[in-house]
Amino acid sequence: MNKIDARNILRGDFYKERSAYIAAGEPGIFHCHHYNCYLQAVLLDTKDYLPNIEQVLVDSAQEVAYSQFQAFFQNTPDLDIQGRKHTVTDYFRFAGFGQIDLDRVDNKGGTVTTNSEHYGVSWKLKFGKSNQPISFFTTGFLAGATEAIYGLALGTLNAVQESCLAMGDKYSQFTLSISNSDRELTASPQEGVFQTGNLPQPTNTSIDYEAIREALIHMPIEGAANGLIDSFGVLLTRHYANYYCNISYRFLNLFMKSMGTEGLNIATSLLIEGGRVCAFNTFGGVMQSNEWNALIKPMIKTREDWIHGIIVVVNALGWGIWQVEDLDPGKRILVKIQSGYESNAYLKKFGPSSLPISFLAAGGVAGLMNLVYALNLPERAPITLDEAVYKKISLGNDYFVPTQIKCRAMGAEFDLIEAALVRNG
Repeated sequence: MNKIDARNILRGDFYKERSAYIAAGEPGIFHCHHYNCYLQAVLLDTKDYLPNIEQVLVDSAQEVAYSQFQAFFQNTPDLDIQGRKHTVTDYFRFAGFGQIDLDRVDNKGGTVTTNSEHYGVSWKLKFGKSNQPISFFTTGFLAGATEAIYGLALGTLNAVQESCLAMGDKYSQFTLSISNSDRELTASPQEGVFQTGNLPQPTNTSIDYEAIREALIHMPIEGAANGLIDSFGVLLTRHYANYYCNISYRFLNLFMKSMGTEGLNIATSLLIEGGRVCAFNTFGGVMQSNEWNALIKPMIKTREDWIHGIIVVVNALGWGIWQVEDLDPGKRILVKIQSGYESNAYLKKFGPSSLPISFLAAGGVAGLMNLVYALNLPERAPITLDEAVYKKISLGNDYFVPTQIKCRAMGAEFDLIEAALVRNG
């Protein structure tokens, strides 16, 4: 077996002082297939109002992939084209996006075929067969990465998906060509306007924050030979923070332009709901996983320790530094977030905001409280977390609703999220 050239390998590092993964300047975040597919489905459902939303998904991926690999290749000038292609395909697999081959791609385009790709596999798993190609992220990724491989300007290439695993096809195929459109693509904000801080150990829990985070960040979580990460009961990805910020805030802006204040309220609600769905599936999966049972559950003494256990996990996901500021069991929680990836990106790309923008965080905090108190997961695990259970929580008597009290993008020192109990009916 030939020895792998270490110069070809892109992995990145975890920075404890901001709870962030950085790989060639791009912040990485763990997200599961439920969130990846759900948020995309939400955006696609607005196609009648926002006819360009599919292009937003593609362009956002193209921008982050181009920015990351261009930065990496600038620091590895001795890499030839084959070495660069290896870097891209290896990172795609490592991050859980699937398995790709770039042998039929050059500086004018080409084709890429794969029988293992995260969005195609995940969409079919979550929603069943699609009636259209849905791998918009991979489409844009391939264009941006290929531009970086050949030293082309961002936006030189265009990519389209011809067939899709989610449609029941045997493989997904993507075609790249020289672009003849006037799309305006912009480089990623990369690390954004980040903060540094410490992760304090709360005195009111038996959960050892630092020990758990240390164990989690050193877990070998990466794609298998097929390029997928099957872990914690979900299909995980080491996704791009800036991809999610791009699609979320562009969606928000498009909705506001299309529908004004009503559009703002609708878009905000949809994005927060995406965070709730993420918490339900990701946090719920983690709390029933073998890893949780081995590493965290032995430390748990109270129901509130389940909250602290997940907060520690979040601090290993690349989402920023999360801390429980106040917890009134079963009624209310306050979570302080420093260097949250949403605020980091927004401040760099758009500047100050007139409204709170930490939608994933807000939904995530409320979703966690719904799992622990509304669903009573600590007493019911193991339980299958499906759409019926989620709907039952949402329509139940007790339900937690989030409010972002402070927002860095609005000038605050940190983000502060409250989730409080409301009584339905």
